[in-house]
Amino acid sequence: MVRSLTCFGGLALVAATAILAGLQLSERIDVLGLFGPVEPVDEAYQRGFRSDAMVRINRVRDSFDVELVRGDEELQAYLRSFVGSHPDPGDLELEEIFSMLQTEFPGAQYLAANLVVSPDREELLRQLGAWSAAANPEFDSITTSVFRQNRRLGALGVVSRRLPEFSLAQANQKGGRFYNTCPHCDEVHALELGGGSSTLILSCPYCDRPFDVLAADTSGRIRRATEFFDHVALAEPTGPENRAAPEERIVGLWGLVADRCDYEIDQDHSEVREVWKSSRETWEEKAGDCEDTSILLADVLISAGFDARVAIGWNGNIGQHAWVVVRVGETQYVLESTLQNEIDSDSLAKVDEASAFYQPEQLFDRGRLYYTTARPEKFGVDYFSDDLWKPVPSAPKARGLTLR
Repeated sequence: MVRSLTCFGGLALVAATAILAGLQLSERIDVLGLFGPVEPVDEAYQRGFRSDAMVRINRVRDSFDVELVRGDEELQAYLRSFVGSHPDPGDLELEEIFSMLQTEFPGAQYLAANLVVSPDREELLRQLGAWSAAANPEFDSITTSVFRQNRRLGALGVVSRRLPEFSLAQANQKGGRFYNTCPHCDEVHALELGGGSSTLILSCPYCDRPFDVLAADTSGRIRRATEFFDHVALAEPTGPENRAAPEERIVGLWGLVADRCDYEIDQDHSEVREVWKSSRETWEEKAGDCEDTSILLADVLISAGFDARVAIGWNGNIGQHAWVVVRVGETQYVLESTLQNEIDSDSLAKVDEASAFYQPEQLFDRGRLYYTTARPEKFGVDYFSDDLWKPVPSAPKARGLTLR
């Protein structure tokens, strides 16, 4: 009896061994790993795994002639901490990962994530190396975080490209892609600027409100509209201020600008299609287009104590255009800075009389840019209403905002 039991036990052991061997060969279960020591997933392990993953991914990118990915130490440290503190990283949702990273890093405009689980480190690396997003040229960095679930390994891989925060200094230095925080709604969005000559009216893609007006100056440098004022002051032809009515003074200063400056399109003095001159450049060169002469005329009027603004919008006869609006008491006047005929009191047109042809979209002066969300029939007859025209607020610093 004992002998038969022993024989039966031996057969059972042989059968079990064969089954386990088959499972091991089929890779359904890492049988050897069940009895072997568990390798700790420490910092050295994490660094080695990311290095190996980078090699695998760059091998694929090199075959497609795509820029090689690099490490992002700041994002890597944050990802490692996030995964390490998660109660069940194997069940992480990719949307949760994107939201977490974009909240912490507003410039993380381009992201892709892959969560893989396997009993074998080599299999994890193989899956990350075969990941289609890893060859995408939009990404320039790779971060990984390895974790254990029981005796199995998991790895979260993230490929990304982080954009710098928008600044004119960087835009003028090399252009490219940036992220910006809307000063109206606080949403973070991406924008792209390159060297060039276009007038740019930047608007938020979420609230649709403009937050900046940029233009290239005659040297090709991008500047804000408010930076083209040089505080030009002119001696008034009407004599001392207390001897002339405000409208006479306006007409006199307007006439000085019109008499001195010829209308000149940008192509006549520049190789590029659209540039702005500063007010002093326009005065000294005695020529300019509608933006140039409007900035000069508004600058001169402001120096003389008037409340004046440059308007950018549409003229019914011309199309896209720039002009000046000035306020005297409760009366507002539209001043066409490109007039080449003699300027007199009959040249003054009240805003409500000119509204059929002049439709402003943005206003600016020496210090502020103004926008409106009102209907055209309202804002076109009042350029100074605090209810209709509001100054663009100063841009807030990015503070954990989600980039969408």
